[in-house]
Amino acid sequence: MSRLSVYWPDECDSGATAVAEAPMIIPFPRGIRDEAPPPRLDVVSRARALFENRRCRHCRYPVVVPLEHDDALMNSSGLEIPGTATLVGFECHSCRASWSV
Repeated sequence: MSRLSVYWPDECDSGATAVAEAPMIIPFPRGIRDEAPPPRLDVVSRARALFENRRCRHCRYPVVVPLEHDDALMNSSGLEIPGTATLVGFECHSCRASWSV
């Protein structure tokens, strides 16, 4: 069985711990704010893009599917939060034409 020790970064920088006691230090991020969130459309711009592209540009068919990247935010249950994925374009359900945002 191995022994896991946790050290604060200030203790490691001051040289208070010997190398024999901590042969390997694994860095952990301090929190969620260490990572920059990916750029996303704001809610109003996303709604406007969905409204403007509600019909096919080629055949005027009323069923258009939004195309999104697989980068949606996850909730605490591990499910995607609707409307948080990056909107890339649209595809017509009838003629299969596609266009970008």
